[in-house]
Amino acid sequence: MKMHQYRTQIRERHLDSFGHVNNAQYLVLFEEARWEMITSRGYGMKEVHETKIGTVILSCSVKFKRELSLREWITIETELVSIDKKIGIIQHRILKEDGKIAAEAEFQMGCFDLKERKLIQPTEQWLRAINGD
Repeated sequence: MKMHQYRTQIRERHLDSFGHVNNAQYLVLFEEARWEMITSRGYGMKEVHETKIGTVILSCSVKFKRELSLREWITIETELVSIDKKIGIIQHRILKEDGKIAAEAEFQMGCFDLKERKLIQPTEQWLRAINGD
């Protein structure tokens, strides 16, 4: 299982009235990282629309460890840690420039048939995009 890294900068749209990243924006950042990962592995929006097979998030848990601030550069690490039948677990870590962990998240997800609107067994192409092999 291959780790993917996505580097980005905290922007004004991520901030709340306290001047730091709003908790809901972490989910947006994690989703950006997942899209970058699968797109870089040949399974972007075009392939999702063509195959009618994508990823659905079933649950998530986030631990906030350190504050993120405006214009700060971060790296989001994304990795599939397990998959059992139709359900997989992806972990994310947001690293600050000094390498300290700002947040950790675990997402339970599945391979989703967009026509039938149900979970299906992962296809080889979808697994390659999620797994990195």
